[in-house]
Amino acid sequence: MLTHDRLIRLCNARNALRVTGEAALSIDEIAQAAAMSRFHFVRQFKALFGETPVQLRTKARLDEARHHLIFSDAPITEICMAVGFSSLGSFSTLFSSRFGRSPSQFREALSHVPEQVYPDCLSVLRAAWEAGAQNSRSEEHTD
Repeated sequence: MLTHDRLIRLCNARNALRVTGEAALSIDEIAQAAAMSRFHFVRQFKALFGETPVQLRTKARLDEARHHLIFSDAPITEICMAVGFSSLGSFSTLFSSRFGRSPSQFREALSHVPEQVYPDCLSVLRAAWEAGAQNSRSEEHTD
């Protein structure tokens, strides 16, 4: 049974899982803070949020990497390591799976958006829209 106290602890755990980089706590540490064994924590977390703690952490890392690709000129390998991935190959594969293109293709697509015309948030929205339009156009040609 999910009590109010356990719900609060699981929500706090979800917030802790979204922290990337060196400040990120391990799954065991987060489960301990939630007053559960690791295995019970994973089961309860998945039942409540529909994904495992590892899946949520991976999404958070990929989202942070996308943010760095948009707003910094740091090398992709550096971004990969900074958000907590240890393998550039697996990072690139996961990024491609989540965002439809490799990190380098994603950054290249952003270079075609004139940033001086749009405020930062609109630049990101426009780049995302254009990337989605390009993906849908390329999908239409694969049939």
